[in-house]
Amino acid sequence: MSRIDKILNPQSIAIIGASRKEGSLGKIFLESVLKMKYKGEIFPVNPKADEIEGVKVYPDLKSLPILPDLAIIILPVQAVLQAVEDIGRSGIKNVVVVSAGFREIGEEGVTRELKLIEMVHKYHLNLLGPNCMGIFNTDPRISFNGTFSPTLPKPGHVAFISQSGALGVAMIELAAATDLGFSIFVSTGNKADLSDTDALEYVKKDNNTKVITLYQESINNPEQFRKSAREIVFKKPILTVKAARTQSGSKAASSHTGALASPDHIIDGFLKQCGVIRMNTLEEMFDAARALSAQYLPGGPRIAIITNAGGPAILASDIVESSGLEMASLSKKSLQALKSFLPQEAAINNPIDMIASASHDAYEKTLEIVLSDDNVDGVILIIVKPPINTTPHKIVSCLDALVHSCSKPILTVLMSRHDQDAGIEKFNELQLPVYNYPESAVKSLAVMWKYHEIQLSFRHSETIVITPKTENRLDAGTGKENNQAPLDNLCKIASEYDIKTVDYLITDKIEDLIKFLKTRQKIVLKIANEQIIHKTEAGLVRTNIDNEELLQTAFSEMKSLSKLKLPAKIKPVFLAQKQLTGGLELVLGGKRDPVFGPVIMMGVGGIFIEILKDVAFRVAPVNFYEAKMMLEELRSQALLNGFRGNPAIDRNGFAYTIQQFSILFAEHPEIIEMDINPLIWSPEEQKAVAVDIRATVQ
Repeated sequence: MSRIDKILNPQSIAIIGASRKEGSLGKIFLESVLKMKYKGEIFPVNPKADEIEGVKVYPDLKSLPILPDLAIIILPVQAVLQAVEDIGRSGIKNVVVVSAGFREIGEEGVTRELKLIEMVHKYHLNLLGPNCMGIFNTDPRISFNGTFSPTLPKPGHVAFISQSGALGVAMIELAAATDLGFSIFVSTGNKADLSDTDALEYVKKDNNTKVITLYQESINNPEQFRKSAREIVFKKPILTVKAARTQSGSKAASSHTGALASPDHIIDGFLKQCGVIRMNTLEEMFDAARALSAQYLPGGPRIAIITNAGGPAILASDIVESSGLEMASLSKKSLQALKSFLPQEAAINNPIDMIASASHDAYEKTLEIVLSDDNVDGVILIIVKPPINTTPHKIVSCLDALVHSCSKPILTVLMSRHDQDAGIEKFNELQLPVYNYPESAVKSLAVMWKYHEIQLSFRHSETIVITPKTENRLDAGTGKENNQAPLDNLCKIASEYDIKTVDYLITDKIEDLIKFLKTRQKIVLKIANEQIIHKTEAGLVRTNIDNEELLQTAFSEMKSLSKLKLPAKIKPVFLAQKQLTGGLELVLGGKRDPVFGPVIMMGVGGIFIEILKDVAFRVAPVNFYEAKMMLEELRSQALLNGFRGNPAIDRNGFAYTIQQFSILFAEHPEIIEMDINPLIWSPEEQKAVAVDIRATVQ
């Protein structure tokens, strides 16, 4: 049983602050409970009333005939703490605090909320809120509307968990005009105790919920959220609108990873690890939820479009190509069958434009042929109000047998007035989602395919177990002012995690460098002092050194220049590396996030990383499959697949190195930030090879 069970499924409730005053929240709240015909017992609590709306009122909790499952507080903020104290002493364990005036108002409210949390711990309460709009559960065995929405929620199979209570009430209002029905609503408010993760634990087991939708402004416990979400997405899709995309990121960091890791990038990667589909808008989220709750998932990305007007079909086709779907290629059998009865002017290649004269019989025959085609995974059915003697109602009335015998998704676009001829009730009866615009239907179908891919991918996704290292810590070197780890130590620790570094030598003697050059065809010379982070920008890198004269010149120039860059009394130390030829340069990085902990980044690297910003983020550690998905996310797929004579990268080899790097970073909490840039595939070693590596430690 989850901590929120008795809040969403109470057999009895006490409403503290129920009121007789017209227009008051206490009166509206009680009316909402009664209007929904709640199946449990109701105990309004108000010392100044005997009866409200025909329900007996009790002066205090002590006078209640039983101990209720749930207490709901609708009081002025000044009275809330005492009410919670009374609840705790009474033995009631589940509380919803609707009242506002806590953390959201500033310092005074923060103090009040801290006292509230103290009481939660003192009495072992399960508390939802404060500053929330309540909850509802449309399960007919419960029928509980614990909100002050004036509109009754339409029963359905979509759960909505929202940090904004007002959005919940707004969605109930807007959904009344669509086929969207809700199973559960939870307004988490300030999340002083219970959060969206607790609500996820409930809807995971709720048979009345098929789809879970979220509105989030923050993610309080990422590790627990990730665990719950990954368990759920095998059976139920989770969609979220995560707000605050443009929130300014952390203060500037010294590493490439720190500079590129905005909170939104991290959240985006984290949600992908959870299997949660992030939506851009509430409208798109609930459009997709309607389809997911009513239709089968597509078995593939191949979509057919059936229409009686060309323009909407063209718009739909454009969205298909840009949303991860494909236009299906109809079989010869299907094309011949369509040609046998459609007018000569009709376009039988996908999209199938039956032209404006299409009758309801034409719709039925065309849909039957298309659904039976093995090359088609889903259908967008567009109906522009016909100018002839047929109506959308007549069209949908012909589709009963097809819909009931079909296991492929059908999403309908109805571009006409929703009057008595529209057949909306019939569409709802057949569980055919209706959209006003073709773009909305295609985007929803794309989300359905994306969820199917998530289900498939998570079957191959294993959990990486890490063991934080208490020994063999990575310490800072002489560069105490920036806490940089010595390069030699970094290379050794990378080797322990099977991360290959390029053949190298660290020394301050020219004689050692000459010996190193003699056994290599070509080398690179760099400054090795940890006090200098970005060596190229400092002018302290020389490449293509293939003879002793070039080496002597580079050594002399860099020694003189480094003295201007290094602190006093610090001697320059040099790094000589075997120069690798060819190969795409990638970057691996890690940083500690105050909320998500160890976060890794990978992307197109080298000197252009902060210009291209073609990167992907995840919370460490990642497994091999997740590492491959990071590679798939990069925009520069042409570079990864081989470009202008360069070979394609070994994705498995790179993915293994990404996985190992993520384990290293997760197991060494003393590392604040770390970069491997570039990381190059070496044909000689048949491994990804780290060329430059640096780390900031605490």
